[in-house]
Amino acid sequence: MKKIFIILSVIIGLISCGKKEIKVPKVKMEGAEEVANNSIIWMFRNEDGSIDVNEKNRISSTNWFFNIDKQLTLKQLIPEVKRLVIKHNEKSPHNTKPMKNYFTYVNSLNNHLSFYQFDSINFNIINKNRLPKFSGDTITVNVNSSTMQIPTVAKNTIIQPIFNSEMNFQEYMETKALFNNVLKGANISKVELIVIDN
Repeated sequence: MKKIFIILSVIIGLISCGKKEIKVPKVKMEGAEEVANNSIIWMFRNEDGSIDVNEKNRISSTNWFFNIDKQLTLKQLIPEVKRLVIKHNEKSPHNTKPMKNYFTYVNSLNNHLSFYQFDSINFNIINKNRLPKFSGDTITVNVNSSTMQIPTVAKNTIIQPIFNSEMNFQEYMETKALFNNVLKGANISKVELIVIDN
């Protein structure tokens, strides 16, 4: 019963938090649907396009749900996500064991609110002129808001995703769903490069 209440609370919150509304991404991807012991962080898109982060209800000793407006760009949200994850990982008397971090989204397969754990991902914001050169068994996949090609890869090949920083969160989660569906069993780098122009 407690889990049902938590999920209903989140769904109600997705519709409105105070006077602000948030629209989480809707993608075709299965994910966790029940995560107990959680706090919710809200990332809103203001009318002028800027980001507004409401983190006042976060508790370090809980799992964190990141409810992110699907229109926010990676350039806007990734620095805030990284900042909050660092805070979440800080040791304190109340935080004695590692808690997890999740992006929330609606699974279009069943219209259920779902949770994508991203603790294993290391987000790296980098200038496009400083992109490293990859060789050997690593191939890059350039991800942007318009086109993306996923190559056929050998079993031991590592795929290095490179994201356009202007991509919005909806497009980012669609890419994660595509990776999940197409690249099952492939070695995807745990480092995600977010490329900015300057």
